[in-house]
Amino acid sequence: MDLKSEKAQALTKKQVFEELKEYIDEQVQVAQRKCMDEENFQLPAFSEFQAYQRGIQKALTKLYNLLP
Repeated sequence: MDLKSEKAQALTKKQVFEELKEYIDEQVQVAQRKCMDEENFQLPAFSEFQAYQRGIQKALTKLYNLLP
């Protein structure tokens, strides 16, 4: 959902936080799936790729925990 749309403008603060939490959770799951994707195991720099994905997960999790 575009948080600048008319529909989003009608949301309460709690609803906006829930939308953000849902989005962040989805992005963490995407990063987790990328780490386990068999094609990525063949990357020459797999360890760097995995470290990057883990960094994304950690940053998003910290952001998620900051939201009420």
